Amino acid sequence: MIVGVPRETAAQERRVALTPADVARLRGSDVRVRVQQGAGWRADFTDRAYVEAGATLVAHRREVFADADVIAWVKPPVYDLDAMPLHPGQSLLGFQDPVHREARIRSLEARGVHSVAFERISAEHTAAQPDPLSAMSMIAGDVAYRTGRALLPARVQARPIRTLVIGCGRAGLAAIAAAVQCGDERPTAIGIRAEQRESAIACGAAHFLMSPTPRAIVGHLTADDPELIICAAGHRGNQAPILLDDSALNALTAGTVVVDLTAKAGGNCIATVANSTVRLPTGITIAHRSNYPADRPHAASRAYGAATATEILRLAQDLNQPASPAPHR
Repeated sequence: MIVGVPRETAAQERRVALTPADVARLRGSDVRVRVQQGAGWRADFTDRAYVEAGATLVAHRREVFADADVIAWVKPPVYDLDAMPLHPGQSLLGFQDPVHREARIRSLEARGVHSVAFERISAEHTAAQPDPLSAMSMIAGDVAYRTGRALLPARVQARPIRTLVIGCGRAGLAAIAAAVQCGDERPTAIGIRAEQRESAIACGAAHFLMSPTPRAIVGHLTADDPELIICAAGHRGNQAPILLDDSALNALTAGTVVVDLTAKAGGNCIATVANSTVRLPTGITIAHRSNYPADRPHAASRAYGAATATEILRLAQDLNQPASPAPHR
C-alpha cells in the first residue's frame, strides 16, 4: 500500500495528517508513505525527520496523489481535486465535512474514489488510542473554552465565571475540565444519555441536565444566567440540532459569549456563522472556528496522526484479504 500525505491548504491549518513517528510505524507494516515537502513544518516536523522515518519526499501535490492507494489529510484541500491524478480504488482519508460536501463526496464515489469521513467513524477505540474525531475533540473543547473566556469583558475574566456546556461528548467534557483548570465556577452540563452524568460530574460539572428541549434551556438560562456557553452537541457526521434558538438568545444577558463547536454541521446556535465571530445587537458574542486544535499543531498532529495511522493499517488489512478500500462512512 502507498499512502500520500499532502501539505494542508485550509485556512490557518497548521496540522499534518501523519507525523514521522507514524511514518515509521506504517513502514514497519510494509506501508510506503509519500510526503509533500513542507507538509509538517508548521507543526514542527522537518522534512529530514520524515526521510529518516522512511518516507519519500515529493515536491508537488500531484506526485502525492499519483498511484497512491490512500491520501491522508486533516481537512479537505482548497484546490480542485479533479486536477489531481485520482483513480478508482483510491481512498481519501480524513475529515470530509460530509454535511456540506455530500454532493462532492457522492460524485467522487461515482468515479470509484472513496471518501473515508472521520466525522462518521464510530468512537470504538480506547481512551489510550481514541478515534481521530475524539482525539481532536478533546483538544478543541479545551481550546474553545479558553478562547471563549478570553472574549468576555476584562472585568468578568477577573473573577470565576459561570458556564453552561451543551453536549457531553469528548469536546464538552474537555470544556468542563478547562473551566475547572481556569478556576471558574463548576459548569452546568447538558447531555442526552444518563451515563454522561457520571462523566460530566467527574470532569468537574456541578449539575447535569438530561436532554432538555430548547424551551427548557430558555428556562435554565433565565434562572442561571451563564456568562459563557459552549455548544458541542451533535451526532457524528449529521446535522447538529438547534438548541439555542431566538428565544434562548433573547434570554441571555448582554456580554454573554457563545462558542459553537458544531457550526460545520449546522450549529447548535441559530445565529452561528461558520468560521466567524459575530456580535448581535443585543450584545451577545457568538464565535466559531473549524480548527481550534490547530492552535496546538504539534500535539494535535501527534494525536491525529496516531489515530490516522490506525485507520490506515485497518485499510491495509482489508486490502490484503483482498477487499475493496473502506467505503464512505
